[in-house]
Order: sequence, then C-alpha cells, then structure tokens
Amino acid sequence: MYFIGIDIGTSSICGVVYHTSTQNVISITKENCATIPSSKSWEKKQDADTIIDIVINMVREFQSQYKEIKGIGITGQMHGIVYTDIQGNAVSPLYTWQDGRGNLNYRENQSYAAYLSDITGCPVATGYGLVTHFYNVQNGLVPTNATKLCTIMDYAVMKLSGKKIPQIDPTNAASLGFFDKKELVFDMKAIQKAGIDITMVPEVAPSASLTGYFHKIPVYTAIGDNQASFLGSVRDIEHSIHITVGTSSQMSIYTDHYMEIDSLDTRPLPGGGYLLVGAALCGGYSFALLRKFFNNTLSLFTGKELSQNDLYTIMTSISYQKDSKNDLVIDTLFDGTRSNPYERGKITNISTSNFTPENLIIGFVKGISQGLYNYFQLLPESLKKNKTILVGSGNGIKKNSLLYEALEDRFNRPMQLSTIQEEAAFGACLCSMREGHYSR
Repeated sequence: MYFIGIDIGTSSICGVVYHTSTQNVISITKENCATIPSSKSWEKKQDADTIIDIVINMVREFQSQYKEIKGIGITGQMHGIVYTDIQGNAVSPLYTWQDGRGNLNYRENQSYAAYLSDITGCPVATGYGLVTHFYNVQNGLVPTNATKLCTIMDYAVMKLSGKKIPQIDPTNAASLGFFDKKELVFDMKAIQKAGIDITMVPEVAPSASLTGYFHKIPVYTAIGDNQASFLGSVRDIEHSIHITVGTSSQMSIYTDHYMEIDSLDTRPLPGGGYLLVGAALCGGYSFALLRKFFNNTLSLFTGKELSQNDLYTIMTSISYQKDSKNDLVIDTLFDGTRSNPYERGKITNISTSNFTPENLIIGFVKGISQGLYNYFQLLPESLKKNKTILVGSGNGIKKNSLLYEALEDRFNRPMQLSTIQEEAAFGACLCSMREGHYSR
C-alpha cells in the first residue's frame, strides 16, 4: 500500500509517494508559479487557487500511477494566511511568511507587530498570520465575504476533503501567533486584546487527524513544514541536531517538555514534545544573493551572464578553508531577524590580501553556519550535552558541499545527510501513516 505526502513550499511544491512494504520513496517537484507581483517591496503574495490546482494535479498524477493509496498528508510554508468564505473558497491571495506589512509604522513610531506584542504580552513578528490579519483589518483589506482565515496547507486540506470550514493543527496554529503552546489552544484573551474577531480564527484539531476523503482516500490535517522536515529526516530525536537549509534555515532540537529560551522559538511537535528552533530568515537565500551579485558584476563588465546552475557549479567547486585570522567575517542577517527586522548583514575583517571572490564564497557559507551554531549555543548545557548527532536536510546543504563542510566544521560533528530527497513531504506522509494506524 502507498501513502502520499505534499509539501507546499514558497518556490516549489513537492510530493512523495511511499510504499510501506518496499519502503521505496518516489518524489516529484513542481515550480510554485503562484507569486503575485506587487509594487510594494514589503508585500509578498501568492495566488491560493493556483497552488491548489498544482496540489490536486499532483495527487491525481500519483493516483494514476499507484493503487491502494491509503492516506494523504500535507505540509508547507508556515505563518502565512488566506481568507475563505462560507463556501470554503479562497477570497484573497495567500499572504506569505515573507510579507513585511507587520514591520510598517502603526502608531507612536511602533510597527504593527511591536504594537501587538506590547498590548497582548505575546511576542509576535511580521509574517505571522494574525499580525498580517491585524494590518489588513486596520487598513480595510479583509474581504467583506471572508468568514475564516487559515494557512495555505489548511486550505489545501479543505479543497481535497471537500470541507467548507478550515481546521488547523497546533504546529500551524502556533505559527499564526497568539497561541498557548502549553495548552495547545489559541490565546483568546490576547486575541481579544488585539481587537481581532475570534470567529475568524480556525478551529484547532489534533495534528494529522482525519478530516475527510479525496476520492475515498483519507486526508489528514496539515502540519508545519519545520516539524515535518524534522520527522522526515531524523531517526533519533533525543540526540539529534537537525539543520535544514532552503530559502530560510533552521536549527531544531527536540525536548520532551515545554520551555522558553530567548531568540529560540518553541514549536509543538506532532506526537508530543516540542522543537526548540533557531530560524534564520536569510539562510540559503544568502548564497543565492551572492550568486546574484557575481552575475550582476559579470553583466556590468562584460555584458554577459551565466546560468544559475553554471554559477553555482563554479561557486561550490572551490576548496573549503579552515578558520584563520585572515578570514573575511560575514554576518548573513540580510533580512534581519524576527525580533529585530532592521538588523542587517555585514562584512568585516577586510584586508588588502583577503578581499577575493573565493574568500567571499567561503565567508558566506561560514556566516550561514555560524548563525545556526549561535542558536545552538543558546541551549542550556543539560540539553546540549546529549545532542551528539548532526543531521542535515534541504537542497541548500545537499547541493552545496562547501556549506556541508562549513556546518561540520562549526558544529564539530560529522553530518548525516537525510536519504530522502523531499524530507518535509515525507514527514507529512509519515504522520498520515501514524494516524491511519499503519507503521513505517
């Protein structure tokens, strides 16, 4: 028998089908071509129904090739929201996790996100769904026929299962903001303090619980992509440090009880326990930014450009160098942080001998690695001492041998790469198996 997992990413949509007997995993990837251009640099939107069309066609493609499909699990980009009407149809674009409206000035030189954090006592940041919603309410942008808001994954589950009202699991609910992570319910007092209509918030349901059927195939509630990637990559959750690098990057470790650590996010994990997560907004994108810089330089001086693949091949072909006093020191906070969106990256320790393209490349991968290691250093010693296994996932690591070496060097541990190509989709697949009472 087979199970399907779908991961709705920012730039691509991935699917896997898993055979429970042979343990074979087949994956397909489609471009997420749903981006809606905007004249506002801070506005990041995608067409929700374009995404759903890709998801449904992907499921149908699997259906045409594999029989005895017993379940569909969904995951994808967290934090963002789409509005739905009473019929369960999208009446707005998807406002993604990258949307910056929460950083705009609201009143008394406070941003929308800072104002909400102050009046509720709950720290929230731009890109969080309920921050986006608050901005939209204040600026008359909520569609008049909107009755609910939900993540794009919840909307996909609705359309696959034929439901009209969204449900959200704790992993995705926590990403919207104003969520009690101990009790695993929305903090209604905080939502009321923010002046948000609580009827707009979706009902919380257990992770990967049955919601309905797509052509007689069970469909389960969606889970967050960070948690899905962890479950799809890590075999020993008690002793592993999970590093994933895509557009953003995360350092995640498991704890069996709720705890709060400054600068780390505490996220519920399906099946129990929590992940402590350090999330960099500009992880793998930092390397893409350097590629773009090299291509722009080439175009300026020669009038020519190289393909993205050719440039990456050149950039990752140089030899990795261990730390030395003559290194460029690069901080890759080019998009700031959740807590300080105006913080920026920097290059220091420039000398007459080290300002070279090769050193820039090495400095960037070391900067990405250092940022993730800094999150690990925030953990209490009682947690750190048991985390002996370094697990890497995501194309930002798998396709960049320099970053792989830099992470091993910085964490001082050999790195095990996930054997699954699409870890988040596979993690969603595993959750659907568990809730369907099938073992891996």
